[in-house]
This record gives sequence, structure tokens and C-alpha cells, in this order.
Amino acid sequence: MKVRPFTKDDKDSLVKMVKYCFNMLQKDSEHYIQGALNFCKGFVAEEGGVVFSAMFYIPFHQNIHNKKFKMAGISGVVTMPEARNRGMVREQFKAMQRDMVEQGYLTSCLEPFKPKYYQKFGWANASRRLRCAINVEDIEAEKGGYEFIRIDKPTPKHFDAIEKAFASHYNGSTYRSIHFWKEEIMYPGENTKELFCYLIRHAGKDVAYVIYNYQKIKDEFAVNIHVRDYGFINYKGANGLFALFKTHRDQVRDVIIGLPEDFDVFHFAPCNLNAIFCRSYMMFKVVDVKNAMLHYSIPKDIAFDFELQVSDPMMENERLSFAFQIDKGKIGLIEKSDHILRCSIDSFSRMFIGRSSIYDLITYGEVEISEEIIKYIDRFFPRDIVFIKDMF
Repeated sequence: MKVRPFTKDDKDSLVKMVKYCFNMLQKDSEHYIQGALNFCKGFVAEEGGVVFSAMFYIPFHQNIHNKKFKMAGISGVVTMPEARNRGMVREQFKAMQRDMVEQGYLTSCLEPFKPKYYQKFGWANASRRLRCAINVEDIEAEKGGYEFIRIDKPTPKHFDAIEKAFASHYNGSTYRSIHFWKEEIMYPGENTKELFCYLIRHAGKDVAYVIYNYQKIKDEFAVNIHVRDYGFINYKGANGLFALFKTHRDQVRDVIIGLPEDFDVFHFAPCNLNAIFCRSYMMFKVVDVKNAMLHYSIPKDIAFDFELQVSDPMMENERLSFAFQIDKGKIGLIEKSDHILRCSIDSFSRMFIGRSSIYDLITYGEVEISEEIIKYIDRFFPRDIVFIKDMF
């Protein structure tokens, strides 16, 4: 088995695998792979000159506790059935993680088909999206001066400012590249007849946007709204988003939308809990522990030192060890510390992004820590809702 970076000469093999593994139409497969070749870094595993497995990562920036991190969004993980369970994905992940670190990426995210599968490579459950089917009749009527402005020829410039405001509000959210806007968000796909794009304005200010398409309900003369993407700058914008959905009450049954798990959907639609029909996890990993720590947002009112020891299965579980001094809002490397924090990379990643607190990890038996620094670590890595909206 040989693992190497993919090239344009691999296009036919990659299209074939994506079409088979993701059940894509030919044109969508070709579009997907051409975007990967143009804008992403990727690897293939081959035997005897035949490519059997592939993956790539998409460049992003990510908000972690109000600081931007260079993040690699993993996508396109495919392996042909005859080559599975032979370690091809593992070897590609090793090569890819080394490449991420060399390119300056600090963190990585992915959407798993099965979370347990990716946990063995060090990715951790970090974020949960509630996939809601909301009957338009359940949406509360919103009074007050919203304008709904349809954009017939949309570009990223129409929505980018709102999306940046949204990403800066939610811990874990991603700041998109122009490529991702054009090739993913605004690409309708062969099965989508038309995307509808709206800006939502209040008191002369753009406060939200939404991109959606209609989906016919099988065997019925009715449609649902399927929300491809949305963003808002505040709750006034969120109100406007649902106010737009309400205007469809004579033609649409349900609005299908993914929402962050802390989003108070019942404020807008007091629907039954059964309307929330899917919780999709997103996974997260710190791929460069030392530099991610040095880039982290530091509280200004705590001072302590500790030695962080982290094991990573993509490094043969070799224990990475770094000692840090935190003081007056700054962090630096020191030679050693008597205070130890020892855990696996997936446990550390959950704490780093705010999914789990140090007290959670202690309860789960996932960490060894010097008792003297527990309260400082709890302040240093605050628990916070994580919302990774983009699906790679």
C-alpha cells in the first residue's frame, strides 16, 4: 500500500469512488472532485497503481472562545468495499495530519457517518445539530417591520457579513472561504431544481439571510422547505428568519432546518419534541497541540503552570509533553512543571473546544491531574456550547 497526495490524474478514480460511496449523480460527483482538486489538500491510498481510498480537507477558520483558529474540515473520505478493513484510512489520516501541521492548521473537524469509527483516530464528539421539522402553522406570528428581499443572482458578498457575525457569536462555528460558498453552499446539485435566497432586513439593516429549496412530499400535493443555509446577527434576525417561514403557511407544510442545540426553537415554534427528528454530531480534534495552546484565548486573572501530556493514536500513541506558564493573560513554554495534566487527544479536544469540563473528564476517568491545578484548568478551559454549522 502506498499513500500519496492526490493529483489531477486521479480525477476519474476519485469521481468513481465518490459516486459509488456517496450515491451521487455523475455531474455532482465531477463537481465535488473538481472543487477538491482546485481548492483542497488530499491523499489517496493505492495498491499496484490502483487507487482504492481517498480523503481531503477544506480550509477554514474556526471560532474557539472568540479567537480564530486555522481549521481543516475533513471531507471526501471514501474507500471501495474490496479494500476496506486494511488500514488505508488510518495511513491516510497519519499523512494528512502531518500535512495539516506543516501547513499551519491547529484544529480539524469532520461530519462522521459513525462517530465511534473516527474516535479511534482521535476525533471527539464536539457539537450537536438538532435537525428540526417544524410545521409552519406552529411558528409564532411575528409583528414588526421586516422586509424580505429575494436575491435572484446571489453571490457570497450578499451574505458574507451576516455569516461572519453569526460565526463570531457561536463557539466552534466556521468562517468560510469564497470557494466553500460557491462550490458547496450555492451549488444546487442535480436533484435540486432551484435555490431561493433571501436577505431579511429590519429597520433598514440586514439582520439575517436564508437559502432554501422546496422538496415535494411523496404521494402528496404538498412541499416542505428544506433550509440549505442561514445566518443571523442577533435574535431580531432569528425572529425575522422564522417570520419569513411563516409567510409560506398557505403553500408549505414543514420547514426542515438544522439548529444549534442551545437554540430556543420553542420561542419561535412551540412544537412537539417529536418534531426534532435527528441529532447530527460534528467531531473535532486539536491536530497541533503545542501551537493550539500558544494560540488559545487566555484569561487575564489567573496564574499557574502545568505540564500537558497528550497521547494521539495518529502518532502511535506517543505522549506529547509540553510545559506551560500562564500569567497576566499570556501563555509561554517553560522547561518543566510539577503539575501534570495527562489525557488522550480526544478528551483534550473536547475540553479545549468547551464540550466537556475538566470535572467531566475527571468523572469519566479520562484524565490524570494534579489536584492543585483543577480549579485553574476549569477556568482556563471553560465549558461552552459548541456549534459547528457547516457540513463538510
